[in-house]
Amino acid sequence: MLYWNTVAPLLESVLKDLMQQNEFNSFRLVGGTALSLHLGHRMSIDIDLFTDLEYRTVNFETLESYLSNKYSYFDKSNHGLIGMGCSYLLGNSEEDNLKLDIYYTDPFIQEPHIEEDIRLATVEEIAAMKMDVIQRGGRKKDFWDIHEILENYSIPDLITLHEQRYPYSHDHAEILFQLTNFENADNEFDPICLKGKVWELIKYEIVQAVR
Repeated sequence: MLYWNTVAPLLESVLKDLMQQNEFNSFRLVGGTALSLHLGHRMSIDIDLFTDLEYRTVNFETLESYLSNKYSYFDKSNHGLIGMGCSYLLGNSEEDNLKLDIYYTDPFIQEPHIEEDIRLATVEEIAAMKMDVIQRGGRKKDFWDIHEILENYSIPDLITLHEQRYPYSHDHAEILFQLTNFENADNEFDPICLKGKVWELIKYEIVQAVR
């Protein structure tokens, strides 16, 4: 079961549509939205679609042509492929839209989880990717997600998953440091949590898990 209550109706509609299009066959949903659909712990507002196809093998013009024809509101916020992908705003209007990120990524370590015709990264894959964000300085929502993942995995489990997915950039000591570095996250808004969790308890329990 996917927790569709964690996303807005527009996001659900767009995601279901994109998953049916051949142009997006190589992409899967990753990030906080994928994790929220898996676990139902918090609201999420955007779509991150990643592919591990070889760089520059995806025709972004074809993707953009579909999006601009399908959606009455379509804004390409950058011009051309910048770095590893592109970001778009799309939806019904300038007031009713969402952000769609389409990016290349490092090779996935697991096959996608397919449920209700939606291709999602597995929880373990998302965990590895979240740990990579944490290694570079996590946002509050990333710590929120890690805390939820820790209900079924240990810190050593997550570090092992990160090393499997990012063997060349993996830094064990830096991950442990950043897992308890809440300096920037403290100043951010709390995500809309559906499980009644509070930030101070999340921080405390992550620190305890790291020790």
